[in-house]
Amino acid sequence: MEDSRAAKAAKIFALEGLNLLKSASYDAALEAFEEAARLCAQGGDAAGEAAQRMVIADIQCAMNQLDRALSSSLSVLSYLSAVEDTAGMATVLNNIGLLLARLERYEEADEAFLDALRLFEACGKPERAADQMGNLGSACRDRQEYDRALDYYRQALQRFEAIGCTDKIADQFANIAYIHVMRGEKNAGIDNFEKARALYERAGNVEKARRAIENIDLLRG
Repeated sequence: MEDSRAAKAAKIFALEGLNLLKSASYDAALEAFEEAARLCAQGGDAAGEAAQRMVIADIQCAMNQLDRALSSSLSVLSYLSAVEDTAGMATVLNNIGLLLARLERYEEADEAFLDALRLFEACGKPERAADQMGNLGSACRDRQEYDRALDYYRQALQRFEAIGCTDKIADQFANIAYIHVMRGEKNAGIDNFEKARALYERAGNVEKARRAIENIDLLRG
């Protein structure tokens, strides 16, 4: 009976947290979801607690509480590993990699992205696996390892081309363009931005097409 009451109370606090998020009341929402997680744990609902912790990590990330978000994500990963949820583990490892990169813990970020890539491949999610190549490229870019970044972005491009994800193909051309610009290779930068622009326009992504055009004009000016 007590477990049932805890489960009902957890749902109430989680619903309150969702409503608070709609009004961008992050501190209050965080408190609500933390109480929901506590009640799930009290009621022996490990899966429910993990679900609340995932939301908590997202809120902490939005509030730039990166160390706390990392801790929350690691607790979720521990649960998912225990129940052998491959797809869930891959998703959380992707998030952990992004957090570690923002914390400039790049080698650990690389490991998380590579683990996520392997797990996404294992559970038949090629697009998400390709995302990890892009993530690895961005982590290398951020630490100014431009040759490695270019290699990873090109691998991501090949994967997305094989799948047929037009928007993400365009993203990789844009990423490659930025690397060429950072290496002082203006013409190669323009060429890749042009490829990105054409694909963004084909996909109907007006905002990204506009940004590609602005970059091209800047480089030509």
